[in-house]
Amino acid sequence: MNGAIAGRDATMGPMRIALASTPGSAATPNEDWAGASAWGVAVVLDGLTEADGTGCEHGTPWYVRELGGQLMRLAARPDGSLTEALGGAIALVRDSHGPGCDLTHAGSPGATAAVARWRDAAVEYLVLSDAYVVVDAGTEPAVLTDASMPDRVDGAAPHDTDGFAAVIRERQRLRNRPGGYWVAQSDPSAATQALTGVVADATSVVLLSDGAAALATSLGALSWRELVDLAVTRGPAELIAATREVEARDPHGRVWPRFKVHDDASAVVLHRTTGATARGR
Repeated sequence: MNGAIAGRDATMGPMRIALASTPGSAATPNEDWAGASAWGVAVVLDGLTEADGTGCEHGTPWYVRELGGQLMRLAARPDGSLTEALGGAIALVRDSHGPGCDLTHAGSPGATAAVARWRDAAVEYLVLSDAYVVVDAGTEPAVLTDASMPDRVDGAAPHDTDGFAAVIRERQRLRNRPGGYWVAQSDPSAATQALTGVVADATSVVLLSDGAAALATSLGALSWRELVDLAVTRGPAELIAATREVEARDPHGRVWPRFKVHDDASAVVLHRTTGATARGR
């Protein structure tokens, strides 16, 4: 399964897998990417929107497609860590850029990342920046994210291009440096700044871009327990549809300040079927 698929469900051995990835607007390309495999590996990437160009002939959609494919391949190797997989994927994509790309440009293509790898009943995870891995082990879901990215949305409104550009420039200034925040871009060492760990006795894991997490974050419409239950029982496409419905009630951003009416949204659900365990490759 890959991010080119808008939504798909499948049962692969002891695991049920579902994913959905949709753009915020039909007029713009999707800068998210989502993928999952029968080996219990899942990836969600949220490409960074830039305000003043990227300095690169490759756009963000190209970057997340390339990074997603390489990351899925490397994360499937049982002898390597997720940190090594992300660092290796960043290096491979960096080397794929041609002479038409200035990788020192502050706005060169990049992405946040959420990665999960399920072995037996334990979930290994990696989160870089404000993507989400949410693991359900039967009690309150473990919500794993890095909130260090600056998110100045007070007074924000859709189509406020000047305000949005100012926020993007501030993020670029702080990106991939000590005291700032870290994303996948062209420096493989950024992977070492990711949040990583293992959650035992998992029954479900949900990976989300920030656009797909909004019902439990910026919109405050659901608890994390309610969001996980919705994603697992009705699927990630229904989760995104519910998000769009709530966002549509506030198209001018007066109740929930934001720069976009709808953000790109991606979600992957891995759910262990009853009485079985998912095993690594």
